Amino acid sequence: MLFRASVLTVAVRAGLSLWPLGRVTRGLRRAAQWRPPRSTSTPLYRRRAAWAARAVGRRFLPERPCLTQALVLQYLLLRRGDDEAELHIGVAKNEDGFQAHAWVERNGQVLIGGANSPQEYERFGDLARKVRSNESADRSDSIPSPGSSRP
Repeated sequence: MLFRASVLTVAVRAGLSLWPLGRVTRGLRRAAQWRPPRSTSTPLYRRRAAWAARAVGRRFLPERPCLTQALVLQYLLLRRGDDEAELHIGVAKNEDGFQAHAWVERNGQVLIGGANSPQEYERFGDLARKVRSNESADRSDSIPSPGSSRP
C-alpha cells in the first residue's frame, strides 16, 4: 500500500500543479471507478489507507501536505467502492491571517486531517452559505421598504 500511496501522491501533486482542484478530483474519481472495486473497504483497510497516505505525504511533502493526502486517501477508498468518504476543505483565521486545510470524513468520523478539523476550520460549503445569508441580510437592510423616507 505504501508504494501505491507514493505513486498516487506524486500523481496528485503533479495534477494539482497543472489543473484546478475540480478537474483533479473528477479525474481521480473516474480513474478509481474505471475498473470494478478490488474488494470492499473495511475499517482496517480505511485505517491502513489513511496511515499510508499520511506517512507518504509527510515524507514527500513536508509543507502543506493535507490536500494531497486527503485526495490520495479518497482515491484509495473509492478504488474499494467506498464513496461515503467526503473531502472537506476549510479555512480558519489566526494571527498570521487565514489558513486553509483539507480532511476526509466518513459518516462524521475524520479519517485523515486531524480529528478536530471540523471544529477548528469553517468548511467552504458552510462558509459559502453564511456569506450568501449575510449578503441577503445586507441587501434587505439596504433596500428601502415601500413608503420609507430612506434614499
